[in-house]
Amino acid sequence: MDNDLPCACHGHTPTLQTLEILVGKWQKDWGSESTMWNEVFDTELACLRAKGEWATAIFFDEVAQWATDGRTLLESIQDVMHTHCPYCREHLKYDSILLYDLLVSIISEVKFFEVKLDASM
Repeated sequence: MDNDLPCACHGHTPTLQTLEILVGKWQKDWGSESTMWNEVFDTELACLRAKGEWATAIFFDEVAQWATDGRTLLESIQDVMHTHCPYCREHLKYDSILLYDLLVSIISEVKFFEVKLDASM
């Protein structure tokens, strides 16, 4: 490698496949974004509001942390993409669909929660 950037093939950053597993563990299992996310979010929030301010505050703290964790995953993908290792660059050509799917799923979920947080403040 001709620079100091971390490279997945040298064990400094996770591989795209490892990130795929991490994203799968990170994602909420709320069904389709277009039909279910608002409904599930609003139902959970209503239940917690009935329990009081403390439960609601914890919920919003968790949502904020969820969005932050998603941003961290996006940064990890960015680290993988900025490699100068010829081997890793070649590999990324074949992983473009996986990369696209990961980016869309993470960005969609992060933006959903960020918008919900902004609307609640």
